[in-house]
Amino acid sequence: MKDLVELTTHCVHCGFCLESCPTFTTTRSEADSPRGRIYLIRSAEEGVLRWQEDVRPHLDRCLGCLACTTACPSGVDYSSILEIARDKLEEQKPRISKSMLLMGTTSPKILSTQLGLAKLLPGKKMPLVASIFFASAKPEADLPQVCGLNSSDKTREISPPQPTDANLRGEVYLLEGCAMRVLFPRVHWATRQLLSRLGFRVREVEQGCCGALHVHNGHVTDAKALAEKLIKQMPGSLPIIVNSAGCGSTMKAYDSLLSTPEANQFRDRVKDISEFLLEQGLIDLLKQSQGIDAEITYHDACHLAHGQKIKIEPRQLIQSVPNATYTELPESDMCCGSAGVYNVLQPQLARSLLDRKYGHIGETRANIVATGNPGCHAWIAQAAREHGQKVQVMHTVELLEASFSGVPFQ
Repeated sequence: MKDLVELTTHCVHCGFCLESCPTFTTTRSEADSPRGRIYLIRSAEEGVLRWQEDVRPHLDRCLGCLACTTACPSGVDYSSILEIARDKLEEQKPRISKSMLLMGTTSPKILSTQLGLAKLLPGKKMPLVASIFFASAKPEADLPQVCGLNSSDKTREISPPQPTDANLRGEVYLLEGCAMRVLFPRVHWATRQLLSRLGFRVREVEQGCCGALHVHNGHVTDAKALAEKLIKQMPGSLPIIVNSAGCGSTMKAYDSLLSTPEANQFRDRVKDISEFLLEQGLIDLLKQSQGIDAEITYHDACHLAHGQKIKIEPRQLIQSVPNATYTELPESDMCCGSAGVYNVLQPQLARSLLDRKYGHIGETRANIVATGNPGCHAWIAQAAREHGQKVQVMHTVELLEASFSGVPFQ
């Protein structure tokens, strides 16, 4: 891990980060801005402030969206500062409730069991017990809805069209992860379909969580263990395809997390699905597809736009869908408020950001909004349901795969 004091000295307090920060623009509190948090962290590290009483509340309110790193002219590594500081807070005073929340979110078996049991309770919101133990206020997040193939998708090819030996271009690994695997199996299905159309076969391996939610929430030791395990589960030199922005951002930073030759080599193999599809020529296939008659906009997942610096690739793919009209979303790279487990832990701030995001989506008059992360997908879809489902929320790969059948997913 890097030296915390040395990292904070790179901040020159210029203020360029302020208006890019969702919490600052919401609260207008300097302590809830990136430079304010950096000042608090350094002061605590130097013994001037108290970590738990003075610093933790403001770090808890940070989304970790990394918009400040895009705005910063000095190249401050805010991601590392935040992760190290949160790790220090958890080491000093571990919060069992947060550990339980992470365990329940990143274990597919536990997550599936929780969803099944929660359906037996009255109401559609997260169970009140989640608010009592984990959150700062009453829950705003609905119970996540599993998004898989349904009866309206019978006309689609249920099994991916496997490439033959004659047109096989190669093999790849696909990160199935944890929450994505449980909540959005259709996204994995569409990813496999598109890869297969390009001549790539997915090599099946046992795998687990990448550690993204752990490292983002101050559980660095757990994140390291998960990273080491995942590296062993995907050996060799094959590309590793990821369709979850937060996971991809973390996996591309395994070299910083582990500082090993294996981590360096692994990092270089990780590809977000949008960048891989663009590199491999999907646009040429899209031009020959049926297309979709739809008004489309695109929301930048934070860890795709700011963490991985991938903004152009998904737009180029989406704008290549025949018969579709694309409208740019105002404040497209402003966080929607999901941010991993943030909308459970900080429901009021998360709700204000969701309302702001959905208001901008309405301005575009789009009937489909695409994005590249399961948290954004679920959170914006909740707003869509609350507003009468006038807008359909889809992962970018679902939109692209639907272009080949000419029918959007339902």
